[in-house]
Amino acid sequence: MRVHHSILVLASALSAQAFAGATGTPGPAGPASGSSAVIERPTQAASALPDGPLGYSPQHMDRGASPRQDFYRYAAGHWLDRLTIPAAESEVSGFSLLRASLDQRLLALVQAASQQGGPKGSPQQLVGDHFRAAMDVQRLDALGLQPIQADLDEAGRARSPAELARLSVRLQMGNQVSPLLNLLAMTDLKDSTRTRLVLYPGGPQLEQSQYTEPASQRIRDLYVDYISRAHRQLGDTPEAAAAKARLILAIETELMAPRLKPLESRDPARIYNLATPDEAQAMIPAIDLKALLAEAGIAAPAQVQIIDVAAPQGLNRLLQTRPADELRTFLRWSVLSASADQLGQPWRGLSQDFQRQRDGLAASLPRDRETVQAISVQLFSPLSQLYVQAHFSDAMRQDIATMVGHIKQEFAIRLRSNPWLDGPTRAAALNKLARVDIQVGYPRQWIDNSSLDIRADDFVGNNRRIAAFNFRRELAKVGVPVVAERFADARYTSPIAVNAGYNPSMNSIDITAAIAQPPFYQPGGDIAVNYCTMGAVIGHELTHGFDSNGRQYDATGNVRDWWTPRAAADFAQRTDALARQVSRVELLPGLKQDGTLTLGENTADLGGITLAHAALQRALKGRTLPKVDGMTADQRCFVAWSQLWIYKAREERIRLLAATDYHAIGFVRATQPLLNLDAFHQAFGTRPGDAMWRAPAQRVRIW
Repeated sequence: MRVHHSILVLASALSAQAFAGATGTPGPAGPASGSSAVIERPTQAASALPDGPLGYSPQHMDRGASPRQDFYRYAAGHWLDRLTIPAAESEVSGFSLLRASLDQRLLALVQAASQQGGPKGSPQQLVGDHFRAAMDVQRLDALGLQPIQADLDEAGRARSPAELARLSVRLQMGNQVSPLLNLLAMTDLKDSTRTRLVLYPGGPQLEQSQYTEPASQRIRDLYVDYISRAHRQLGDTPEAAAAKARLILAIETELMAPRLKPLESRDPARIYNLATPDEAQAMIPAIDLKALLAEAGIAAPAQVQIIDVAAPQGLNRLLQTRPADELRTFLRWSVLSASADQLGQPWRGLSQDFQRQRDGLAASLPRDRETVQAISVQLFSPLSQLYVQAHFSDAMRQDIATMVGHIKQEFAIRLRSNPWLDGPTRAAALNKLARVDIQVGYPRQWIDNSSLDIRADDFVGNNRRIAAFNFRRELAKVGVPVVAERFADARYTSPIAVNAGYNPSMNSIDITAAIAQPPFYQPGGDIAVNYCTMGAVIGHELTHGFDSNGRQYDATGNVRDWWTPRAAADFAQRTDALARQVSRVELLPGLKQDGTLTLGENTADLGGITLAHAALQRALKGRTLPKVDGMTADQRCFVAWSQLWIYKAREERIRLLAATDYHAIGFVRATQPLLNLDAFHQAFGTRPGDAMWRAPAQRVRIW
């Protein structure tokens, strides 16, 4: 039950609005100049659970390495040596280890709910019956294509603009995303009190760059083979199946070619394109927008937002120029591929074979764990309620809230004295910081899923009813005053997401219950460690409101340039230097980290550890903590930060994330921010000639 990439395309398109600064979005990792090797080929390791303590521990260090020559090795070398990537996964990190531990907790809760049951619509009934239905593989095998046959038939018939419109809504309501045109609700970028209706085309199965870059030819070949094998199962001859596979790849390549690149989609100016319904209709006459809105059950607003103007125009060209039989092949494949993981064999097996080969894996996740991961997205509110009741205490919530206050206070002090901020920008920044709303753990008001009809014997139906529920719930926000929902992004900020995230349109930060455990937080643990892990996460999110993306939003969450030209130029000078530092790091032979793509996250990492260390010193109030395990508080702080970003990955994963992820690799995050801190060099006595030395004049200082 993996969620297909096409859904993620929509999320990335809204990245500038919906938690663009999410800390826990997995970042790639790989070898870098002078680093320990972190590439690993597939093994038969069965579990991602840690060997030894999860999170900060002197046991993870390699004391034989010099912190002045290879700090990553010194801080985490023994942990790197012990870590093995599980056969069913493409990477292993602090995030994935915590996720594996969290999955065990969630699985226990879901299994208990499936056995004990509960009243209709209760959290126990919803997650328990959905789990039971998902685990009934014999029933799914027996049903074959029956659960999606009606959609396959409609995809084969739809030709007219009205028919394509109705098909598009039907597929979005059933599968969360349509291959044609999708309707989304999004806070207005220039008026955070209102919600816009957004039009956005669906996304094919591969990443945009994978359709064209030479390094992805292997993935394209695997994809064509997958499509061909599926069509042979549908009854086509090998020759006909291969021809359809090549056609589908060509169509998807054509659809993706004109679209915004990942970095472009983070620019509010590029995605804030307003049009009347008539103007939008003129961009895509091949789909009847009136019929589309009528099928969705919503009235036409005065204006709609089109995130990527070139995308619907490209879709329209394809629909108007491709022969009917080619469109039929493409649409039927879109239906099948979007649902394959929900079906029985052979469809699920074919999809998983492709995913394993694409990602360089030796196995798939066990069905129960894969099911729990899907439920944690689909039914995140009811499952989060069960998790918070069992595993998140008020004492933990209060302790982290206190840390939030210290970090926020430290940032305010620094904004007042920052030498490159001029008066007007400084005043606006302090106002914005004062209005940042930070919440910890879980929302004050849970999303009510009680009306969902979840059945223990209808897995595909459950998935479709959940998608339809979410579709209607989101579109109901259009045209009414915005109600701020917290911890409501299923992937990034639900209470059971291992993450924290800043939302620029709300000027708010959500720190989830699930991240409040090692390696990010240890209740009652060493203050030097907690501040430089969880505290650094808090600081990271705070500075997102003032980075290259967040600075485009004012204190109320509206897109507005509130920086003076002088402050903007000084900021750019500093961040450009940071981008150059990161762009020098080599991940694989000939492949370097993109310092521009990852600039926002790198800026936030630097800000996070800077604020965390300074707040630690302030919290100690002049006290000097005793050495622990032979290390001072500062040394433990920086070792804990580096251990936070422990990472191994397969080459396939490194290449994918290097091209698409806004976060730098683990090695970069573990060391590069530290090299800009005077306190780091003082703590470990680095000097000119050391590999870890960075001259004071070259150290980037932003916050």
